[in-house]
Amino acid sequence: MVAAFLRHLTNSLSSIRITGNSLFSFMEGYCSRGGTDKNKALVAQLKRYGVIRSKKVAEVMETIDRGLFVPVGNPAYIDSPMQIGFNATISAPHMHAACLELLEDNLQPGMRVLDVGSGTGYLTACFALMVGTQGHAVGVEHIPELVTTSISNIQKSPTAPFMENGSLSIHVCGTSLKILSMGFFLH
Repeated sequence: MVAAFLRHLTNSLSSIRITGNSLFSFMEGYCSRGGTDKNKALVAQLKRYGVIRSKKVAEVMETIDRGLFVPVGNPAYIDSPMQIGFNATISAPHMHAACLELLEDNLQPGMRVLDVGSGTGYLTACFALMVGTQGHAVGVEHIPELVTTSISNIQKSPTAPFMENGSLSIHVCGTSLKILSMGFFLH
């Protein structure tokens, strides 16, 4: 099943036009300049390049401002992974978009989703919006400091009420596979 998913991901990403040494290399200058809505500009750019095709994914990524989840002082709106401390990174926006695009059919209202290695909480917050308050999004992270940071980040985002009502939660989890016994599987 993992091999099939990776083949699907590779095939999906192969349709994205890549120029230069990095995906959307000119976006660094474009999206780090001043503007009234840098997050929407980032999403619009991902749509123009065919990374985001779904209206729902675009809405979710516009709603969850990446700037709330990137450490202060870092350019949040460029299409690049960023260091978040503890030898960890937040993935590049095109990777979050590709993930949401690929999982959209499985992230419907009322469904449950588990985000292993939830880092800053960005993707978990996006998952929560996709499955809604009638669903359940759970993030697990093995670095306690990142769990604390991700909870703080989410509390500043539109998904704060999801944490309050219990449909979004973030947990510290060791490196064992005990989390599988929680019964939170994507379905």
